[in-house]
Amino acid sequence: MPAEPLTATPGPDDEIPLPGGNVGGAVRVGDTVRRPTGPWTPAVHELLDFLAAAELPRIPRVLGIDDRDREILTFLPGRVLDIGRETLSDAQVRSAMHWLREYHAVVAGFPRDTRRWRFVERALAPGEIVCHHDSAMYNMTFDGDELAGVFDWDVAGPGIPLDDVAMFTWNSAVLFPDADAAEVAHALHTIADGYGGLDPHAVLDHVITRMTDAADRIAAAQAAGDPGMLRLGEAGEPANTRARLRVLASRLPELHAAVDATR
Repeated sequence: MPAEPLTATPGPDDEIPLPGGNVGGAVRVGDTVRRPTGPWTPAVHELLDFLAAAELPRIPRVLGIDDRDREILTFLPGRVLDIGRETLSDAQVRSAMHWLREYHAVVAGFPRDTRRWRFVERALAPGEIVCHHDSAMYNMTFDGDELAGVFDWDVAGPGIPLDDVAMFTWNSAVLFPDADAAEVAHALHTIADGYGGLDPHAVLDHVITRMTDAADRIAAAQAAGDPGMLRLGEAGEPANTRARLRVLASRLPELHAAVDATR
């Protein structure tokens, strides 16, 4: 009778691929995460170090660069919800929005001079901050209803706070093409109220602007040969985003009416 197969337990130096990773591909090594670097990495590390010094919670800490030129970050606890299969609870949305507002308040003090970000090299314009620019549920971990961590800061760069709110809104299931209008309206109110001081109509309209800009940036980076953005092309981007945007634009009157009807 053959022996039962042994189940290997990962050692402290074993690399465990992390889910997702359409852009870069990350692996876990012990209590750290290793990710590819690029010309934007020094600016991102400066940003993360600034946030750490300001004691902003729920972000990875920079530990250095390994011998394969990968960045070394602390591993964040919590669970990532499966986009397309799971939806965020209202409490999770509010927790994420509370953190996002706190992040925007802290990062407003980040030095405004020129840096090389992933999509642009310039200083911050008046009214701009450094946005995360991919503050979506697939880049967040949760512990129950509480946000536990926010990762994947590679596309951070100049923007306005509403950019991050619009990105979060776009990547929640409520803006999928077949989403029920009343559910969309409820989610928009929850997002706007969770962040505080936002008009849900403005959030909805800005999604069109923000995601059109995102599609254009991805296409430009693909034309320039950015390996991470080329991998997004293999996943159908930015064509998928542009197709969804056309559907969303056609539904705007219906969705704005639903927002009004829920108050």
